[in-house]
Amino acid sequence: MRVPSPVVRGVVGVWVVAVSATVTSVVPASSWVASMPLRDSLAGRMTGLTFMVFGLGLMVWAWLEVGREVLAGVRHRLIRLTVLWSLPLLLAPPLFSRDAWSYAAQGALVAKGFDPYSVGPGALSGRVVEAVDPMWMDTPAPYGPLPLAYGGLAAQFTDNPYVLMLAHRALALLGIVLIAWAVPKIAVACRVDPAVATWLVVANPVLITHGLGAAHNDVLMLGLACSAFAVALTGHWGTAAVIAGTAAAVKAPGGLVVIAIAAVMSPLAGRALQRLASLAIAGFLAVLTLVTIGELTGVGSGWLSALDVPGLVRSPLSIANLIGMGTSGVLDWLGAEDAAQQALQVIRLLGILTALGLIAVLGLRSHIHQAARAVGIAMLAVVLLGPTAHDWYFLWCLPFLAVARPGRRLMTALVGVSLVLTIAAPLNSSLRGAVIPILVTTSLVLVVVGTLLGRLRTLQPVRAPRPPRSPQPATPGAAWSAAAAGPPPRPRPQQS
Repeated sequence: MRVPSPVVRGVVGVWVVAVSATVTSVVPASSWVASMPLRDSLAGRMTGLTFMVFGLGLMVWAWLEVGREVLAGVRHRLIRLTVLWSLPLLLAPPLFSRDAWSYAAQGALVAKGFDPYSVGPGALSGRVVEAVDPMWMDTPAPYGPLPLAYGGLAAQFTDNPYVLMLAHRALALLGIVLIAWAVPKIAVACRVDPAVATWLVVANPVLITHGLGAAHNDVLMLGLACSAFAVALTGHWGTAAVIAGTAAAVKAPGGLVVIAIAAVMSPLAGRALQRLASLAIAGFLAVLTLVTIGELTGVGSGWLSALDVPGLVRSPLSIANLIGMGTSGVLDWLGAEDAAQQALQVIRLLGILTALGLIAVLGLRSHIHQAARAVGIAMLAVVLLGPTAHDWYFLWCLPFLAVARPGRRLMTALVGVSLVLTIAAPLNSSLRGAVIPILVTTSLVLVVVGTLLGRLRTLQPVRAPRPPRSPQPATPGAAWSAAAAGPPPRPRPQQS
């Protein structure tokens, strides 16, 4: 019996995921999906979760097999493959997260004249808030003005939460298109095989399922940030800074790409004053763009005061949270209740300050060919040391680390984390408090992850050949290529 090709296997897997989402995803009570028979019983929901994990396993298996072939030099039409693996999710309910329903409600707030930075979706009534997570009903929006203004525009035409969710999924789709355009260009400049980078980033099941499937606006932020980097490499750093400000207008971490733009403007990291001036100029243009978008859309900049809203979730993926919760627990056990209540906040603050210090060092000291890695590390620091972290936040650093000339260890880490975060995705907030579904899903995840981890050993990073070194680079993009290429090889003496 012939084993299906990895492309076909991935298509089957994503269709299984899309169909299973009609059983496992949270949907508005007024939706026809909410009345499906399997959703009414524990056995039905368990069946849906089982098929969901099975479909995700097929997707990851297919992705790993394609990666092994790409790393061996086999040519794949990776963009076409990504399209085939994404199409079934375009109309599916949001996967693994209820954030898309919050986006829809926040857009409705804007359309009805409310300030989304002062009130939460609880100010509304009707079907548009039926699927919003109760945790976020009374909290202001922590997002930039761009997605809120867009959501408000969409909500002027309809109050159907499903249609509004699809509108925000269109933004995620745009983000993936921008990532697919920018990543190969950055990879070539960084002397990394663009096919490998495209496989690792664009065809990654985390991007497809968490990004597109869950319709997170993080994907648009990331697409704009990657585009800013790619544009900077062509020498148009002013335009790149404006795009970076637009990325920050979606979510604040998108502005960290200014580190790479400044590195293109002043390639030599040893000249601190020149680099500081480059950071100041690029940063000023980005902030000016951010403020301008807020004013032009009428949404304003009140989101800056709501940036602590995601911190209400005590995610174990954040190192600051883990240390803070552990310290708080120990102090509470020792009877120091007042100190226990303050411990988490203090340690979160220390984590943020540590991340900011690291970002400052990376911005001032990163050589031009280290800029991609610097942005990736900066993004990772914000995730791990920030007040909260979700599994899809891994996407923030993925494109930049993927083009940072990854060796075997980094490649294995990126692939391994992608594997685990994809398979474990059903263990989300929709299972909160459901003991049996959590135990069953955890068991399924462990079995599937254990089966797939052995395939990581076959992955070997392959780098593209060095481009010819330009003796006198004329543009920042050319300077990048010259710096990345390194010194020319020494000629070997001829033997007589």
